[in-house]
Amino acid sequence: MRNNPNKDHEQRHTILIVDDNTTNLKVIASYLNELGFRVLMARHGERGLQRAKQALPDIILLDVMMPDIDGFEVCRLLKEDELTKDIPVVFMTALASTEHKVKGFSIGAVDYVTKCRRVANSSPKRNYCTKYTAQI
Repeated sequence: MRNNPNKDHEQRHTILIVDDNTTNLKVIASYLNELGFRVLMARHGERGLQRAKQALPDIILLDVMMPDIDGFEVCRLLKEDELTKDIPVVFMTALASTEHKVKGFSIGAVDYVTKCRRVANSSPKRNYCTKYTAQI
């Protein structure tokens, strides 16, 4: 386990991860928990909206492609709500086109990172890499 100064603090930063892929949720949550963050998870957009309003996390990591409502719509709804409009949203998705990135930023995301592709013989944590988890 890593030496983490955040674990000594009473108040930990809260991160909400919204992704319909259970493997992605587990890998990211495990990594962020190791770093000392309080992690909340939601497997679909509606639940993500509910959790965001209830917990008011410090940041939301949001997938775009989900079965009920997509991440773009979730972000739009978060930014329209007085309670959640100031929570930073980072899109984490496999959609890498400029069009998708522009759309993400235009509806209020603070960043848009693409999920890494699976590389042979790599660990699950490396398969889901983002610059945010590297910086946290």
